[in-house]
Amino acid sequence: MSAEGLLARARRLFGSLSFRALALAGGLSLGLALIATGTAMEVSSRPAFCGSCHIMKPYYESWKGSSHKNIACVDCHIPPGVTAELRKKYEALSMVARYFTGTYSTNPWTEIDDASCLQCHQRRLLSGRELFGTILFDHSAHLAGMRRGKKLRCTSCHSQIVQGSHIAVTPSTCILCHFKGQASDTGTARCTLCHQVPDKVFAKGTLRFNHADVSRFGMECTWCHARPQGSDGAVPRERCVTCHNEPSRLAKYDDTELLHRMHVTEHKVDCMHCHLEIQHVGKPSLERAVTSCDTCHDSGHSAQLDLYSGLGGKGVDPMPSPMFQAGVRCEGCHFAIPGHASEVRGASDISCMSCHGASYRTIYLSWKEGTERRTRALERQMNETERALAASPSRSLADARYNLSLVSRGHGIHNVGYAYALLRRSHEDMNAARAARGLSSLPLPWTEIPVESPCLSCHQGIEAQRGEFSGRAFSHAPHLLKAKLGCESCHRTHQERAPKELVRFGPSGCDSCHHRETRADCLSCHSGVRGRKVTSFRGQFDHAFHLDEAGQTCADCHELTTDGTAHLKKETCAACHEETSAAGEAGEQSELGGEVWQVGRAPGHLDPS
Repeated sequence: MSAEGLLARARRLFGSLSFRALALAGGLSLGLALIATGTAMEVSSRPAFCGSCHIMKPYYESWKGSSHKNIACVDCHIPPGVTAELRKKYEALSMVARYFTGTYSTNPWTEIDDASCLQCHQRRLLSGRELFGTILFDHSAHLAGMRRGKKLRCTSCHSQIVQGSHIAVTPSTCILCHFKGQASDTGTARCTLCHQVPDKVFAKGTLRFNHADVSRFGMECTWCHARPQGSDGAVPRERCVTCHNEPSRLAKYDDTELLHRMHVTEHKVDCMHCHLEIQHVGKPSLERAVTSCDTCHDSGHSAQLDLYSGLGGKGVDPMPSPMFQAGVRCEGCHFAIPGHASEVRGASDISCMSCHGASYRTIYLSWKEGTERRTRALERQMNETERALAASPSRSLADARYNLSLVSRGHGIHNVGYAYALLRRSHEDMNAARAARGLSSLPLPWTEIPVESPCLSCHQGIEAQRGEFSGRAFSHAPHLLKAKLGCESCHRTHQERAPKELVRFGPSGCDSCHHRETRADCLSCHSGVRGRKVTSFRGQFDHAFHLDEAGQTCADCHELTTDGTAHLKKETCAACHEETSAAGEAGEQSELGGEVWQVGRAPGHLDPS
């Protein structure tokens, strides 16, 4: 073979070997690249890898403490489908590359598709209403159609703007959507749209309120609960510049339909990134308590408001009314008076009854009479003292007059407990001023109840109440002031007592005290017996004649037994009326003589009415 042939053959041989080597090297490189890519994709799919980046640590930590902690990040952040998964894998690798090259953003941004959420939560659309805290919520109503002209997504309500709470419901977003541009308690701002009227008793301090009365009396929620406060949820124009600086985009500021479609429907932008927050219901404040009442009451700084909020007294600790603490505003009790200007509002016993029921009328009248009676009595003593000390006024006397004036001008019924405390302190300061000038102290012009009971937080002034109980004349004064009985001695609490129960064990419950001695003063309870006449075998039996003319006592004719009954003593009748004895021997019984009556409930002679 010639030299040229050998050279050509060698070239063919080495060329073949080079191609094979190159092909092998290329195959190995491709395999390694695929393995590296697959490994990178697998590693980057793990939640721990996401948390390795320092800008992702807050989100990773909140994920670990959330209800989604057992679900990998990619299961939510990558929508279902091969195409979406490849795209997200590419984005994940791109993020890794940007992180190592230092070209990443410090403001991570992602969008979760509804399809990712519905992989697990599809039943939410069919399950109907469910409770979110105390709020009834329906997913289908929010996702199945347009809401106020906007197509919502899962992430419209579930977002990451709450620090430390991963993909949580953001109440501020709900409040913004429901209340923006809506009048109070109308449209999407209706209270009962989210809050069912609770069938339970609410207790705040000494105030107790049964929410079941809301429906029963046709009440409005805003009578007691403050309306949403704060901003109107507007979007300051300058907030747009934080994301957009193109004049063409900024020119679309007034196109609300376009802005909501782009920010809410097509892209996930948290509502609160653009809108100012609307506060739903906050704590009671002086401004909310007075509201429109300042048209009459000195722009909110009035004696009525000072008394209601429990502030402004001299030498008396703050004592806010339980109604004030519960957030009840002036309009909760003061209704517009028909036939008067709209700003004229009046309050009466009807105001209490509209919320608390008919039984509160008695309490209202007791409060009103009690505070007015004490104020008048102390006013007389104050006038006498000021005349005596006209030449030498003192700071104590000025403080005494101030507290008395606060109760008088502010109307004590706005805060009865505070009013009583102010009047007591006023009396003390008045006597201190008298003592400093050598004058004797004046007695307290009312009697303080010497016992303590939680009942008195509502039933203040009960010691002056008089009336009838089971047909008998009744007064609280001797029971509270003289016998010093606590309320619990005769009454059970509202929670314990049966419906319509007033006194433990009914009228017979009084017998354990009043019939304990056979020489009890019967007429103290049965004073009306003098006006009663009973038909007997001798005609009309006149109690007044026997008590006043014949000098008989109740015990002369009636025998009191330990079981609370009173038997007629026939022998007493026989002492004066021989016919009674003869009739008894003949086996005859008169209408009067043949009965045994329960004390206070006899059909004739013991009924005091």
